[in-house]
Amino acid sequence: MRCFALPSSRVRLGMTNDGLYRAIVDSKEAGGMFTRKFGTFRTLRHPNGEHTKACLPTKELLKHNVASDFLRAAFSCDGGVNLYVARRKSFSGKTKWLIRGVYLACAHPVLRLQYQMLLKAFGIKSRNVVRDGKIKIETEKDIRIFYQRIGFLKGVHITHFSKFWPNVEKQVLLRRLMQSYESPKDVYLLPQFD
Repeated sequence: MRCFALPSSRVRLGMTNDGLYRAIVDSKEAGGMFTRKFGTFRTLRHPNGEHTKACLPTKELLKHNVASDFLRAAFSCDGGVNLYVARRKSFSGKTKWLIRGVYLACAHPVLRLQYQMLLKAFGIKSRNVVRDGKIKIETEKDIRIFYQRIGFLKGVHITHFSKFWPNVEKQVLLRRLMQSYESPKDVYLLPQFD
């Protein structure tokens, strides 16, 4: 407020339902300055179907060695972990296997490509799934690098809507996913997969 000489009546401070701080600034001048300097954070299409011009500051993130922190925050907010049992009937009975992966949901096609470039800087290969609007990390090698170099912020939980892992901390589930490579039967035996 002091930086822009805004009266306190033009700034509304509050919290979101999930406990994050929010500041709503009612100033076209301040908003214009932020948009010019940092771009827009709107990633959804406009009603006319066009995406906003958006760009991740990839060079700066890598140059200042903060890309892992940036990715950790992005994946913590808009990403998640897949770990569940898949089943299929076959001629010999039933076949089952584990679905494992880490993903980042992002509706903006340009930002998805830029997230992939950032991941690639860490040696992580990912898949851009346009239909789902997600970037997926799916191989053991790439998930392992993600676990070691990026991970999730401590205390960030999966939503209570999750079928198999409601309210579980994302980093804890990622650790369990890593352990499943050593002992997959521990996951098969969990009650949520009966």
